[in-house]
Amino acid sequence: MLKRFLFFELRLLTKNTFMRTFLLLLSISFMASCANRAVYKSPDQDETTIRSIAVLPLKITQTGHRARTETEESIKKANDEWGYVFQSSLHSYLLKQTSRNNRGQLVAFQAIQKTNAILKEQNLAITDLYDRKPEDLAKLLGVDAVLMTTLDTDKNFSDNVAYGMKAGRILLGAAKSPVNVPSVNSSDINMNSYLYDANDSKLLWKTYRSGGADMPYNVDGQIEYFSNWIAKKLPYRS
Repeated sequence: MLKRFLFFELRLLTKNTFMRTFLLLLSISFMASCANRAVYKSPDQDETTIRSIAVLPLKITQTGHRARTETEESIKKANDEWGYVFQSSLHSYLLKQTSRNNRGQLVAFQAIQKTNAILKEQNLAITDLYDRKPEDLAKLLGVDAVLMTTLDTDKNFSDNVAYGMKAGRILLGAAKSPVNVPSVNSSDINMNSYLYDANDSKLLWKTYRSGGADMPYNVDGQIEYFSNWIAKKLPYRS
């Protein structure tokens, strides 16, 4: 009787373990499928024609409530500052991904100091950039393609803005968490990143990510998250 009971319990345990493993693998497969669908790549794209890419500052669009102490100018200033922080973070993550390629660097990512200096010489603010044709920006910067990223959110970033993002300094190995970083409801965020050709503004590649419960709840973490997301999915990096 005892042997039968132990045999039954063992079969039940084995069955439950199998089901848990099966459901886990099914969940991982589903998430991987969703991640793949979040990327578009031009079917007739010739990757050999892209040798240089400029990473532009992030453009933030907000639709949320504005506090009485905030003005359009203060919100714009904060958004621009975060846009440049994101640019630095994304650039660093792209270089980190490229460094893992044993065959050497497939494309050159223009130094953001040069990118921003050229844009400043032309008096182009972030909002101006996203009103221009990508091909015009690419030719102005002297690159084969431009990477443009937008972030739509209901949260204003102008409260307690912190600088010195650790994501932007990963190459230096000097990670240091900022203080007073504002929190954002990650479900209210939508990110889109586009790679445009310099010849005719053709969309070569795109990825997007909507907010969710699995994302960080502070701006610092979200910038790192989106930077890593884009860098891992962008072609030419490996």
